[in-house]
Amino acid sequence: MGRGWFDFRSGPQKDRDYREFTERVFSGGLAHKKRVRGRLEEVLHQKDVTYEFVYYVALKDLLVRKPKMTFQEGLDQVCGEIHVMKLSDAAVEGIRSVLEEDMAGKLGGEV
Repeated sequence: MGRGWFDFRSGPQKDRDYREFTERVFSGGLAHKKRVRGRLEEVLHQKDVTYEFVYYVALKDLLVRKPKMTFQEGLDQVCGEIHVMKLSDAAVEGIRSVLEEDMAGKLGGEV
C-alpha cells in the first residue's frame, strides 16, 4: 500500500480498496452520498460544500474504522492531514450534526 505518488498497489487492489472505502462511508450507495451532501448544503446554508464534504468523508471514514475515537479526536487528526481550508466553528458544528444524523441511519445508510 502506498500514499500519494508512491502507490505500488495493483489496479485490482486499488479498485478493491476504493470499493471497501465507499461501502464503509456510504453504505446506502450513491443516493446516500447525495443525501449527505445535500444535508451539508442545508445545514451550512451554502451552495458549494465541496471542501467541507472532503473533511466530512475523511472524518466519517476514520470514525467508522475507529469507533472508540471521539468526534474531536477524529477532527483533529483529519485537520492535521488535510490542509484544504481552515474549518470555521459553524462548519465544524454543521459537519458534526450531519455526521450524527448519518451515523444514526437518518440519511439512508446502514446503522
